Amino acid sequence: MSIEKDVKNYNSENKNTKVSDIESRPEPLKVLMCSPTYFDIIDVKNTHMLGQNGNLKKDLARQQWQSLHDIYLQLKADAVVEDVMVIDGAAGCEDMVFCANQTFPWFDKRVVISKMRHPSRQKEVPFFEAYFSALGYQAIHLQEAKMFEGMGDTIPHPHKKLLYGGYGHRSDPKAYDEISKTLQVPIIRLELPNPNFYHLDTCFVPLSESEVMLCREAFTAEGLEIIEKLFSKVFYIPKSEAINTFCLNAHVIHNDKNGKKAAILQKGSVHALEALKQCGYTIYETETSEFMKSGGSVFCMKMMIY
Repeated sequence: MSIEKDVKNYNSENKNTKVSDIESRPEPLKVLMCSPTYFDIIDVKNTHMLGQNGNLKKDLARQQWQSLHDIYLQLKADAVVEDVMVIDGAAGCEDMVFCANQTFPWFDKRVVISKMRHPSRQKEVPFFEAYFSALGYQAIHLQEAKMFEGMGDTIPHPHKKLLYGGYGHRSDPKAYDEISKTLQVPIIRLELPNPNFYHLDTCFVPLSESEVMLCREAFTAEGLEIIEKLFSKVFYIPKSEAINTFCLNAHVIHNDKNGKKAAILQKGSVHALEALKQCGYTIYETETSEFMKSGGSVFCMKMMIY
């Protein structure tokens, strides 16, 4: 099985690379969240936000955020993650709570800084750049791409120096050429034609080096063909379940150091829950209904860092 021309390789010698031949990568085990103090819905940035202006239950949102934070604290106590940190939300940054979008941190302590599509979200980025700088990360600013939305669209292959980059709504495909060259990592670009799945993290969840769950309708035929070459087992989640429960915005964690595995997802899924059980995850279901009104759930509400 070869990745062939579908990978944006950092040199021409890698165009027939197999996943099994790609170098290993440590998984990040520190959780970063952003406080929901200023979370609100004041406009429409994606199809899920239509008609939601004024419908947000802020007290409930804070309770739901706290419940997710408590799950991560339990995972820390259980030695699944190493730490749980919180960056303060900023006034005027109503979407900052979705902290998967402003950056893409890499294991060598470099962090790619996002170029957000919407002006109101562009204001969030400097807070995260300053936070990562204080942690000793080197910031990488993209020069050519017009849009790039961090971990929302860029998902690593488990345990490998291989990335998947979604594009079409919030990220420019050109961003992956620059990131691939800078980080010296191959990137598989996946077009996202369906507006319900505006970020890759809404429709694509790698579960192991050989297993993935996704929504078929989120991808092009070409994209599905690539994915099916790279993963020996694909769990196809029905479109209705993916949209109604945001189950493909789940967060799965595999601690390389002790082999412990955990998955956190919105309550209500059926097929995604079964896939996670088959893959041996300890499952935590939680409620994120107020954040789903803004187009995000568990994965959007955290950033895993080194």
